[in-house]
Parts: sequence; C-alpha cells; structure tokens
Amino acid sequence: MIIIKELKVAIELLSKNEFVQAHDIFEDLWRAYKDSKNTREESFILKAFTNASISIELHKMNRSEHSTNVWNTFKKYENLIETIITPNRDKYKEIKTLIYTKRDEFIK
Repeated sequence: MIIIKELKVAIELLSKNEFVQAHDIFEDLWRAYKDSKNTREESFILKAFTNASISIELHKMNRSEHSTNVWNTFKKYENLIETIITPNRDKYKEIKTLIYTKRDEFIK
C-alpha cells in the first residue's frame, strides 16, 4: 500500500511542531498496517514514528522519563527503514531525519 499522501501530511505537521497530530496520523496508519501479513513489518516503522512524535511532545510537557521510554521504542524499530522494501521508503527516511532534527531542537 502506498501512503505517500498521508506521510506528506505527517511531515508537514512535524515541521510545524504539531507532534500530537502527527502521532495520530502515524497511529492510524499503524493500525491499518499491523494486522496484514503483507504490511506487518512496515507497521513497525509506523509504530516507531508514532512513538517518536509523541516522545517529543511528552518532553515538552516535562514528562522526561516517559518521553525516554517511548523514544526507546522508536530506536528499537528505526533500523527497519534502511532494510525494508516499500515504495514508502524515501518518505520514511525523510521522516526519520526530520524527527531527529526536531528532537535535537526540543531535547538538548
């Protein structure tokens, strides 16, 4: 399944520091992908983005411990971006880079 349109919206939201809204898009995509044998592996990337985006928001709310725990879930799955074969891969790489940029901006 190609989800470039949805990923572009998520990128726009992350760019505007709207982490909760980006989280919601990633979570909806993750739910759509997680139950299919054909998209299960890719669902872990979407789960990683769900967690990464909310991790930044949790840090902004001074919930650092919870932010770190959620961030660790992102770290667990981010390596899949480099190995998975999917038409969404380039957007996943772009999102990963943006997430690190935003994390550096808010979590020093």
